[in-house]
Amino acid sequence: MAAFWKKGLGMGVGASLLGAAVVALRLRARPLPKPSLPDIISPSVFARRVQRTTRGQIVYHVSGEGDPLVFLHDLFPGAASYEWSKVYPHFAGTHRVLAPDWIGFGESERPDRPLRAEDYAQSLLEFCRATCGGRRPVIVASGLGAALACLAAAQHPEFCARLVLFHPSGTGHWLDGWAPAAVRFAAWTKRGRRWIYANYLSTPSAIARWLGGRRSAGPELDLAEAVSVYSSFARQYGAGSAIQRILSGRLQAAALPRLDEVCAPVTIWWPGCHADGQPPAASAGLRLDWLDECGPLAPLDRSDDLVSRLQVELFEPVRVAAG
Repeated sequence: MAAFWKKGLGMGVGASLLGAAVVALRLRARPLPKPSLPDIISPSVFARRVQRTTRGQIVYHVSGEGDPLVFLHDLFPGAASYEWSKVYPHFAGTHRVLAPDWIGFGESERPDRPLRAEDYAQSLLEFCRATCGGRRPVIVASGLGAALACLAAAQHPEFCARLVLFHPSGTGHWLDGWAPAAVRFAAWTKRGRRWIYANYLSTPSAIARWLGGRRSAGPELDLAEAVSVYSSFARQYGAGSAIQRILSGRLQAAALPRLDEVCAPVTIWWPGCHADGQPPAASAGLRLDWLDECGPLAPLDRSDDLVSRLQVELFEPVRVAAG
C-alpha cells in the first residue's frame, strides 16, 4: 500500500511539473502585453467600440447623434486617432462623431498579411457602412489617411457626402523625413526594414524629432504628451508591420489618387509651414484653403483654427471654387 501511494504521489508531482513547464513555455511564446496607454487618447464621453471588416478589426471612438462625421488619422509610426483628439470632441453635440484607428495602427488589429491602398479603402467603406446608420458621412482626414479616403470616394461615388482633406500626402518620399539618406538603402531587405523601424522610426527621440519638424507657427506646443502617446503605440507588439509594408512598397498611394473620379465636394486644407509637396489647383468640385500659420501638426498644435474652419464647412452651404 505504501508503495502504491508513493508511486501515485510521484506521478502527481511529475504531472504538476510537466504542466508548469507547458504553461511556462506558452507564456514565453505569448507576445508581451501592451503597455498601458495614456487616458488622453480619447475623451471619456466617447465610447470605445470594435467593428469587424474583411481586412481586419477596427477600433474606434464614438459619441453624439446626428449626421456622421468621421475623422481619419495620418499613417506613420505610432499613428492613431489621437491625432484628431483636440478637434473631434467639439462636434459631438451636433454630429455622430467617429474616430477610428486604421488597421495596423493604434488599437486596431495588426494582421500579419500585406494590405494595399485598395484594401485600406475597402476597410474604410465597410466601416462607414456598418457604423453610420445608412447616412453618408463627412470625412475629415489627414496625410496618407486623406489619400486613402480619396481613393475610397473615387471607387464608390455613394461613399461619403463630403471630403475635407488636410495636407494629403502619398507614399513616394515617405521615409525622407525619418531616416538619413545614408541608411535608407536598408529598406530594400526585410531585415533592413526592421532595423530602420527599430532604430530610426519607433523610438521616442525619433518621434519627437519628426513631430518637431512639423510644428505650426507661433507658440510651440509641448510635445511630451504626443510623444508619449505615439511612442506607446509604436512599441506595441506588431506595430511595425504596417510601416514596414510602406517601406517595402507594398502599400503605394499618390497624394490624391483618382481625384477626378470623386463625385463628392472636396476641400483641401494646405498648411503654410513645413508642408511637403505641392497642393492641387482649385477646380470645379475642389476648393483649396491655405492655412498660412499652420504646419502638418495643426490638428494638435492649432486645433482651435481647424475647429473654426470645420464649423464653416459643416454649417455653411457647400462652396465650390469659381471656374
